[in-house]
Amino acid sequence: MALWKISAKSSTNAPCKNKRQKLEKGMFVETSTASTTPPLGQTREHPMLAQLFMSKYGIEIDPSHMNRSYFDCEKIG
Repeated sequence: MALWKISAKSSTNAPCKNKRQKLEKGMFVETSTASTTPPLGQTREHPMLAQLFMSKYGIEIDPSHMNRSYFDCEKIG
């Protein structure tokens, strides 16, 4: 099991479904995974990551945009 911090690289509205919403640099969520593979590298994890951003910040992220272009993934545990 691994603990991960997924954070926004920069301020943008590009990955957001609603273009009036904006992802701000430094926004982050934390999650755990059963494997040691980063969740940004696993397509099946993207909807869960998008839901975490929705729950924490109220921002709808398009799961197809959950990638290293917009987010950093850091193993923290």
